[in-house]
Amino acid sequence: MILVFQLLIFIGDVQQREEIYFYDINRCKYFAERIMSQPSYPKGKAKVNTTAYCKAKKVNYTRALKNLYE
Repeated sequence: MILVFQLLIFIGDVQQREEIYFYDINRCKYFAERIMSQPSYPKGKAKVNTTAYCKAKKVNYTRALKNLYE
């Protein structure tokens, strides 16, 4: 098991299923901030916000390798 930081992305209230991991919290936070700075996009008459944050998580090393970014 290794400690990684998972980037969680929500479009509206729906969590996206992609698993994106980083070794470095600062790198994860960089992408979370960039995603959060995107403007809302229209969905019908409403606007949908995108939310992202990083969560520390222990995962199996071989599982993390598939989705691990530096």
